Amino acid sequence: MRWRARLAMSSGRRGVLGIAAGSAGGQLLALAAVPLLARLYRPADFGVLAVVAALVLTVGTVAALRFEMAVPLPEREEDARALVRLGLVAAAGTAILASAVVLLAGDRAALWFGQPELARWLWVVPPSAAAMGVVLVLNQFAVRHRRYGAIGRRNLFQSVAVVVTQIVAGVAGLRPGGLALGFGFGQVAAAAVLLRDARRRGATARAGRRPPRLLAVARRYRRFPFLLAPSGLLNVLGTQLPVLLIAYWYGSAVAGWLGLTQRVLAMPAALVASAVAQVYLGEIARIAREQPRSGRRAFLRASRRLALVAGPGALLVVVGAPAAFSLVFGAQWHSSGAYAQALAVFMAAQLVVSPLSQTLVVFERQGLQLAWDAGRVALVAGAVSVVALVGGSPLTAVWAFGVSGALAYGVGWLMSLRVVTAAGRDRGRPRPAPQLVSQG
Repeated sequence: MRWRARLAMSSGRRGVLGIAAGSAGGQLLALAAVPLLARLYRPADFGVLAVVAALVLTVGTVAALRFEMAVPLPEREEDARALVRLGLVAAAGTAILASAVVLLAGDRAALWFGQPELARWLWVVPPSAAAMGVVLVLNQFAVRHRRYGAIGRRNLFQSVAVVVTQIVAGVAGLRPGGLALGFGFGQVAAAAVLLRDARRRGATARAGRRPPRLLAVARRYRRFPFLLAPSGLLNVLGTQLPVLLIAYWYGSAVAGWLGLTQRVLAMPAALVASAVAQVYLGEIARIAREQPRSGRRAFLRASRRLALVAGPGALLVVVGAPAAFSLVFGAQWHSSGAYAQALAVFMAAQLVVSPLSQTLVVFERQGLQLAWDAGRVALVAGAVSVVALVGGSPLTAVWAFGVSGALAYGVGWLMSLRVVTAAGRDRGRPRPAPQLVSQG
């Protein structure tokens, strides 16, 4: 048994290194491009990007109705392929529905944010959100088969597509939407890379396409769209709704400063978190099926490793952010340095907890996940709104965002720890993750 555990650990480490190696080039390129983009575009232009990106992330997260979360779980390959098919169909439907919403309400939404120029760039949202849904589905299919190299290639090509498009658009004077256009094109490029890999590996095999199989799998895993889709929407709103609220209350320039801050802080964090999250999902799903008692040990081990990165990173941001932002990006971005200090602890908590939050899904605690997501949205959005309504400054609102978000992530970590501990203590027959029981 020891040699098997060592082999699984070695495989997990190789997976982390594979994703990190493929992602590092793209992330470093994107980070290196930020000083140039900060001079090509104004803070208000980054404000347009902040709104468009928040909408894409919000809609794209649930574009596949969360069928992608079930892809690693089935024992039978044809069931996994059917889930892939269901997710792709849902993403296509999301694009159609989102296009109708932009057509009917796009101009009005632009006026809500006080950015009339935003109206035409909202058309970036439907195809980008659908492409993001495709990426999520095919990414999980790659995780199921431990094809971490495909995930690394996706990260690389996505970053390259974003950076090249944004720089070319900025040089050509395509403002304020050049940043948003590049963000959307990156989603499409990532989807194309994973789709090519999935077709080569047979993800669209005929066994997973038959209508009876699709209907049977949809019924069996209906808890994912019915419970995890609302939960996923609430989850992403916990981070994106405050951005939209700040853009609404304080204007596009403040939203731009916040957007640049999040972009700079999120890139190094994403390099670590995305790699660990993909591998952790594959390993914890295996543990849930075969060795539930070792789940707590794996959870705490992953937590320690993430904390060793997050803690020093947050301290570095708190100490040096204001001077560094002004030096690297120019004097007009000094406020972004102060915003970085306000979000440092939040970003550290997100780096640790977000990859591990999949524990609740794997151990079938979707209801608990939904409750946490709802509570986080209420706490974070409420904190930002209260500050704005009492006349607080933009910086105070960002501090409210950061502190309330960090507290919410702390609660989420404790909930995941409790669930994985309880699963290990169950001496009866554990209900393995692949055999989800339909309710009703």
